[in-house]
Amino acid sequence: MKEVIVCVILCMALVKASTDSGNGCQKIFVKSQGEIQSIGYPIFSPSNSSCKYIIKVQKDQVIALRWQDFNLPAGSNRQCDGSADSLIAYDGSNIGINNLYTPMCGNHSFDITSSGNVITLFVNPASDELDAMDYYRGFEAAYKSIPYHCNNMVYTTAYGAIASPHFPLAYPPSTDCVYKIQLDPGRVMLLEFAEFILKPANTSDNNTAMDNCQDYVEVYEGVMKPQNRYFRHCGYYKPHPITTGGNTAYIKLHTSKSHIALYTGFRAFYYSGIPKKCGLFYGTPSGALTIPVVPMTLDHDVECQFTIKSKEVAYYQVRWLSFGKDLFKKGCDKNNYIEIYNGFYNRKDKLLTRKCDTKLEEFNTQYNELLVRFKIQKFNPSKNFKFIYIGVTNNTVKVITDKNETCTSKTIIVYRYSGPQLIRTEVDCAIFSIDGLPLWASILIVCGAGVGGLGLLGILFCVIRRKIRARRNYRRFDSAGSQDFV
Repeated sequence: MKEVIVCVILCMALVKASTDSGNGCQKIFVKSQGEIQSIGYPIFSPSNSSCKYIIKVQKDQVIALRWQDFNLPAGSNRQCDGSADSLIAYDGSNIGINNLYTPMCGNHSFDITSSGNVITLFVNPASDELDAMDYYRGFEAAYKSIPYHCNNMVYTTAYGAIASPHFPLAYPPSTDCVYKIQLDPGRVMLLEFAEFILKPANTSDNNTAMDNCQDYVEVYEGVMKPQNRYFRHCGYYKPHPITTGGNTAYIKLHTSKSHIALYTGFRAFYYSGIPKKCGLFYGTPSGALTIPVVPMTLDHDVECQFTIKSKEVAYYQVRWLSFGKDLFKKGCDKNNYIEIYNGFYNRKDKLLTRKCDTKLEEFNTQYNELLVRFKIQKFNPSKNFKFIYIGVTNNTVKVITDKNETCTSKTIIVYRYSGPQLIRTEVDCAIFSIDGLPLWASILIVCGAGVGGLGLLGILFCVIRRKIRARRNYRRFDSAGSQDFV
């Protein structure tokens, strides 16, 4: 009976799909607001495979897309990795990796804000057939257009794209834009720049190039204060990704009075998430760290560690931003402390700082690996902390040294904005010596020790052999005496 019902439902879906308007399996929505439904909704059928939905509103508008229902086949291990039908969203009309949002499948969807006036949705089929025993509803979403203005534009959806004015055309001169990303409380975000072309700095000093940008982009954590700034960036290389420590970030664009219209600006994507535990791995070159206020930490004794590592940077700048008013009322003890180590090992010789006060200071690490360990008794938001770490790459030359008893190897790497570059590796092996003695003295000692060792072995061998012979002679004498007595 169940099989019959499923077959009837699928047939109804196919009939409904054949009566929907649109050119084949492509639908275009041009109104300022409206609803989108998968073909045959609320039944998802094979007729949805390779369907394309295009939302195109007026120029100087962006699109906010919010899902009302989402139910597609789930991939293996609940991942949208191509093992199941998925919905892929693109920022704009072109389909490419530089304007791709994260694919959606199963019951996992996210609201989107576009950077321009077009969003393209594409149903990517994993197979041409669905199991007749499985039932999926498809999707339904509502969208509306929002006027684009580059100053104090606020993005509130879980995912979104942000672009400079007129992108992908040249950005205008004498412009100051501020984009605010304001997510729900408890969320953090990953911010990535997919495309970036700004006027390069007019300087020959690579180490201070970013401080001399005439046109630049800045990113801030939480509030727009100098100590909360991650970086100032210009030129042709994309800034490094950022993992924020809170639900708010700012992107600022400044352009100079005049320039040749050759620079297209930037397009960035942000993706939000909820940290569900204490103790995570941070792989982005820059970011912020704080303790997530979740059930497993709130009002509990918290003891955990965070690890930070990126091969794209030479070292980190660490800057404390805030401390809870109740965090270090009595200083440090065995139940309340924060420790930061160079590398992944909590050894005393690698300890950078043991924080016991609320002084806002900054320091540099030695490596591109960082370990943060802390213990806080009865944790609550008034005992939290936050710092930002900024990966340094501005043509920094780093020498990595590795030693053993006789040899020392040095690997020289230059960390550029385009990525790390191996320059050369040098190996230097010292001539063998003992405690700094000359070579001839070391050789005599070794040879003498060798000859003496052989002599001792010879003497030991002779002693053992004489004892064995004596024991055998004693046994023969004892055996002969016993026969005479009998």
